[in-house]
Amino acid sequence: MFTKRFIIAFALYALSLDKTSAKPFIDGLKPCKRSDPKLEECLLNILKQAKPQLIRGNPQFNLPPLDPVHIPRISIGRSMQDINVTGDLFNLIANGTKSVTAKAFKVNLIKHTWDIELEIPLIMFITDFDLNVTLKALPKPIVDEGQCTGKISNSVLRLHSDTDSSDDKIKLKSVKINLNLGDVEINIIKSQNPALAQFLSKILKRNKRMVLDLVTPIVEDSAEKLLLRHGNSILSTMQITDLLAD
Repeated sequence: MFTKRFIIAFALYALSLDKTSAKPFIDGLKPCKRSDPKLEECLLNILKQAKPQLIRGNPQFNLPPLDPVHIPRISIGRSMQDINVTGDLFNLIANGTKSVTAKAFKVNLIKHTWDIELEIPLIMFITDFDLNVTLKALPKPIVDEGQCTGKISNSVLRLHSDTDSSDDKIKLKSVKINLNLGDVEINIIKSQNPALAQFLSKILKRNKRMVLDLVTPIVEDSAEKLLLRHGNSILSTMQITDLLAD
């Protein structure tokens, strides 16, 4: 029989629950069995099923949509070959995440590591910039503010994450991304120094390999920070048993 003390305790407990965390961000997923010989295939299917909800985002969990992706600021400091670039990108908006396809999923339940391979057909972006560019061919650095657009196509992203499991939760401790960009195209559409910007644009178009080497670590760093932050926000709404069952 329920006692008055039990009813009061239950009521207080119910009132103290965080209503938003009572329901996971990703609904309708069936957990995979740890003993399943096709565990990695099962987890890959979960990722594919979750993709539409991840792309849409969810304001209830403070998760923005992933297509388009908005990044307020990216600081740049890169030197290579005959070019040195420092400064910032502002209000970067990238479209195309919804076209990403998960190709492989590897998990080590003993070491708590997760590896995912993604194919990215096309990402298109627009961003404001405030950059200082030094070229060996020019006596003076190019200091410019403006706006540029770009395309990154036929890319492969490999993600390695170390996780921690405690209190029935999975948390990302670190995320390492290896990005293989197929092609990149950058066009300056607004500039305070149009003549110098036009000259720089020609150099960028003639030296695609240099641009790829310059852009790759910037994209990797931004993606790592983005995935670590939003990945843990999503995982915080879920229990381990939502993904893995005994």
